[in-house]
Amino acid sequence: MIKFNASKIVIPVDFSKTSLKAIKHGAFIARLNKGELILLNVQKKSDLVDIFLPAFKLKDLSVVTKFISEKLETLAKDIRKEYGIKVTPLVSMGSVTSEIVDIADENKAGLIVMGTQGGDSDSSLLLGSNAYRVLTKSHCPVITVRANTAKIGYGDIVIPIDSSSHTRQKVLPTLKFAEKFASRIHVLGILGKNEENYKHNLEVILGQIEKLAGKSNLAVTSKIVTSSDPAAQTIKYANKVKADLISIMSDQRAAASILLGNYAHQLINDSKIPVLCFKPESHEEQESFSMGGLW
Repeated sequence: MIKFNASKIVIPVDFSKTSLKAIKHGAFIARLNKGELILLNVQKKSDLVDIFLPAFKLKDLSVVTKFISEKLETLAKDIRKEYGIKVTPLVSMGSVTSEIVDIADENKAGLIVMGTQGGDSDSSLLLGSNAYRVLTKSHCPVITVRANTAKIGYGDIVIPIDSSSHTRQKVLPTLKFAEKFASRIHVLGILGKNEENYKHNLEVILGQIEKLAGKSNLAVTSKIVTSSDPAAQTIKYANKVKADLISIMSDQRAAASILLGNYAHQLINDSKIPVLCFKPESHEEQESFSMGGLW
């Protein structure tokens, strides 16, 4: 079973509007969970050598690192004052993806909240490709956030369910997360064009999820659709119910992408709504269909 503890959260920061919005999301979650934040700024040595040293006529990279550390500490101080939570600033040097994942592992973080601008970013930290790589390599769940996210909070959460083997693994941790916010759960069953024979199974699974949500005292709705473009259908449905979060698995509809399942890849790149992504675990019961086997 996937473990989800949002009491320690890593947030990559490059001081852009997008990463500052990610901080607001992370701080909101941390305060509700009586947790803490780790603000991480990752510097690529090649950029420092090629850009900062010539531009500022510097001979020592430590001057740049000190400047960034002070700027990060000022930001941390403001967050502590506003949210009343513990905030630790860290400056690291190396590969963006590897440093984010390694720092999360070293600090036993339960969540990464990462700003992303999809494929349109001018920031090396917020490039969509970095978000995809973090999702692929991270051992803990990841929330991706856009700068133009309408609000902070998760009153309505969409949980897409399809015929992929790991799809139900996200349900319990998502419901646990939702309890903190008294969220309304919107379960979207998605069938492919040639999956009508799976409809009954999907109906049973959605019924199970409704019961689980009810046990957590969460309001729940469910709907089944047939679509040849499940990512676009998910975004359309999420917008219709005014969702604040979409919860997915990193390999949902895993077929057409080297980095992630095509569904997850497209959803994170196109959704203006924050996306919570879980890495699947391997279970023997996935070898054959078993109702309720992944709860």
